[in-house]
Amino acid sequence: MIVILNIPMRHLLKFTFALCLIGFTAQAQEEEINIAGFRFLDYTNDLPADLLSGRSAVLVSVPPKSRGTSERGDWKGFSTEMHQEFRKMGIDAVAYLNIDDVMAGTDVTEAFSDFLNSRQIKNLILLSKVNLKIAGKESERVVVVITPYDGTKTYMSNGQQAWKDQDKDLEKVVKNLGKAVYKSKQENKNFLITEKPEFFTDVDIVTKRRFPSFAGDLKIDKLAVPMYTKVEIPANKPGGIVNNNVEKEIQKYNAKVASSNNVLKGAMQDYPFKYELVEYDGDDKKLYNAGYQYVLLNLNTTGYTIREMLNYEVDKNETDYITMKTSNGKTILRTIPVHAPVYKFYVKHLVTGDVYLGTKWDADETMDEALKNYIQNFKDELKIR
Repeated sequence: MIVILNIPMRHLLKFTFALCLIGFTAQAQEEEINIAGFRFLDYTNDLPADLLSGRSAVLVSVPPKSRGTSERGDWKGFSTEMHQEFRKMGIDAVAYLNIDDVMAGTDVTEAFSDFLNSRQIKNLILLSKVNLKIAGKESERVVVVITPYDGTKTYMSNGQQAWKDQDKDLEKVVKNLGKAVYKSKQENKNFLITEKPEFFTDVDIVTKRRFPSFAGDLKIDKLAVPMYTKVEIPANKPGGIVNNNVEKEIQKYNAKVASSNNVLKGAMQDYPFKYELVEYDGDDKKLYNAGYQYVLLNLNTTGYTIREMLNYEVDKNETDYITMKTSNGKTILRTIPVHAPVYKFYVKHLVTGDVYLGTKWDADETMDEALKNYIQNFKDELKIR
């Protein structure tokens, strides 16, 4: 089993679908690039049998907009270009989502899965642009993976079949996909494909009450803090270069779990009340039965998207958000571009589903800084030194 839903495990969440460059060297320029993350897929020449008769969702990733910035690149432009090609082939791509948004956090991942089920999605198209260096020179690859959607919050299962192609030339990737569609000899039943792609960046994760404050009951109730856990490698994984490299990446990740939890403990050291690091897979009932009332969660995607998801007011004309930080008793105002990735912590009540966001916008670019901000603002609100 692969665990993909521990919230502080941002690296694991990102690896689940996001860009993962593995073993690319000048001597092996055509080595396969993995964009399916910690998933062992059975790569074949066969497309899903219902690709031209069912609906597909496209999960997109692109590099940052420019060198030296973390701001999100133009994934919508890339999607629009590819949508026209999918449409010509008879592929009904009804939803385009940014991978970072889908994997922003436990509640988000599950909510987007529910959304895909509501749209009767049959297949996933993983669509990526990848920047890399070959012999010291920068190069770009376009990678496409098409595989069935398994209908669960894990999105894909180990061992399921997938079609894959990559090239530095977008036209070649499109041409190869077109050939694969033709060779599949599927009857085209997708006759009402939209002319333009539909983008989805927001999902309703605040389903109960929303409090722009802190949970006062945490003075007496122990807080559950999800920790990093190791990823299990299945014994019967498919072979191939990609899967061998995925195994190596998982081994590297697992080797860092202990040190990652130490960083988490360090960020929690100023928390003034009782807490405990726990294994958490999104099952609130199981956590409640273990004696907890609250769980600490976070989101990690662009600040703009996080504000949408947590029902903050958003202004499309804003270029930066101000993060409130406290250091040595002094308040520091830090500006971060709205489309740069940040972490934002919040607390959820396990029984009611109520969320507590804190009194200030305290998102930050790293997990530990964002967590320290949340805790410090909590202490300031309670006048704890």
